[in-house]
Amino acid sequence: MAIVCTTLFATIVYRVQMDYILKQTSAKEYSSIIITVTSAVMNLICSLILSQFYYWVARRLTDLELHKYQSKYDDSLAIKIYLFQFVNFYSSLFYIAFFKGRFDEYPSKYGEPSSKDFTEQCDPAGCFVELSIQFLIIMTGKQIINNLIEFLFAMCGACVCRNRDKNTKIEQWEIDKDLNNFESTTLIDEYLELVIQFGFVTLFVVAFPLAPLFALINNLIEVRLDAWKFLSKYKRPIPHKASDIGIWSDIISAVSFLAVLTNAVVIAWTSDFIPQMAYRALQSGGTGLNGYVNWTLSSFPIADYNQTGTMPSGAPSGLTYCRYRDFRESTGPSYSHTSVYWNITAARLVFIILFEHIIFIFIYLMQWLVPDVPKTIQDKIAHERYIDQRERWASKTYEENIQRSIHSSQVTPINVNSPNYDAKSSLNIKSPINIKSSVNVKSSTRQSKQKTIFQTRVSPADIP
Repeated sequence: MAIVCTTLFATIVYRVQMDYILKQTSAKEYSSIIITVTSAVMNLICSLILSQFYYWVARRLTDLELHKYQSKYDDSLAIKIYLFQFVNFYSSLFYIAFFKGRFDEYPSKYGEPSSKDFTEQCDPAGCFVELSIQFLIIMTGKQIINNLIEFLFAMCGACVCRNRDKNTKIEQWEIDKDLNNFESTTLIDEYLELVIQFGFVTLFVVAFPLAPLFALINNLIEVRLDAWKFLSKYKRPIPHKASDIGIWSDIISAVSFLAVLTNAVVIAWTSDFIPQMAYRALQSGGTGLNGYVNWTLSSFPIADYNQTGTMPSGAPSGLTYCRYRDFRESTGPSYSHTSVYWNITAARLVFIILFEHIIFIFIYLMQWLVPDVPKTIQDKIAHERYIDQRERWASKTYEENIQRSIHSSQVTPINVNSPNYDAKSSLNIKSPINIKSSVNVKSSTRQSKQKTIFQTRVSPADIP
C-alpha cells in the first residue's frame, strides 16, 4: 500500500511540475492532454512492474501460513494477489474520480506550482475527461502488454536446448517431457486477469462506455491464445474435482456490488449530470443549457490576491476579478458556499441512494425470477431422489422378510416319547427343501408387493 501511495504521489508531482513547465512554452494550449496521456502511460508502466513484485510478496506470505490443503492455499493466494492488484491498477482511477481537486477552496489558496503548498486542480471542464483517458490507456495497455508477455513466456518456456544430431528422431514422449508444467498457480493467473478486466468493465464503465467492447475483443484473442498455449506448450494437467471456481466467485460478487456504488458516485460527483439537471430545473425551465457554464463559475476579486501575495505570475494587468469553477459567494473573507451548492449536494446524495437501491432491487428480482437451476431440472432431481429412496426402503423390507422367513422356518424341539410323534414329518419339516419353499413363498409375496409399489410411482413422463 505504501508503495502504491508513493507511486501515486510521484505521478501527482509529475503532473504539477509538467503543467508549470508547459505553461511557459508554446505548447501550453495542449498541456492538459499531454500531461494526462504521459502520466497515464507512466502509471501503466509502474503498475505492470509492481504487479510482479506484489505477486512475489503474496506467494511468500501464503507460504508462511503453512496451509494443510491445496485448496486453502490457492484461495489464500488468490485473495492476496487480487487485493494487491486491485490497489495497484485502480488507485489512480479512484484518485481522479473521487479525490482530485476536491479539497481546494478558492483561488488564493491554490498556491504556486513551484511552491510546496500547491494542490493539483482538475481541468476547467472537470475531471471526467481525464478519468476517461486514464481508464482507456490503463485498460487497453494492460491487455496488450499482458497478451504479449503471455505469448513470449509460453514460447520461451517450451524451448529447451538439446545436444543431439538434427537427423536423430525424437520420440513424442521426449517432446512432451520438456513442456511447461501445469500447476495450480497457472489457473490463478488466468482467473486474476479475467477478474481485473471485469473490474475495469464494471467499476468505471460510466467513464468509458466502450470498455465492454474492448473487453470482448481482448477475450476473443485471449481464448485462441490460451487454447494454443494449453494444447501445445503445457503438459496435460491432472484433473481434480471442483464444485465451483472457488473464492473467485465471491470476489466477482463483491466487485459487482462495489461497481454499483462507484458508478453512482461517478455519475453524481465526477460528471456534470446532476448540475445540468439542476440548471434545467432551476434556471432554464427545462429548455436547454444556454448559460450553464457561466452559472457554474464563481467570481473571486483580484484584490484578495494582492492581500495574500499569491497572485500568479504572468496574469494580465487591469483585471478586477477572476472566475473559477465552484458555487461560492463573491465576497470575502470566507467565500462560503451558496445555497445552490447545498441543493446540488443534496440532489447528488439522493441520486446515489436511489440509484443503488433501484439496481439492487432489480438484481434481487432477477435472481428470484431466474433461478440457478431450472424448474424442470429441479423436478427431475426430486424424482430421482424419490426413486432412490423407495428402492432403499424396498431393499430394507426385503431383507427383513428374508430374516423373518428364516426365523419362522425353525421348528421348536419335539418330544420323541410323545405318542403323536412322527419322525418322517419331523424330518420333512427340518429339510432344506421346506426352508427354501418358505423363502420362495416370502419372495413371491415380496415381488407382488414390490409390483404394487412400482405401479404407484410417478413416471418421468408425468413430470411437466
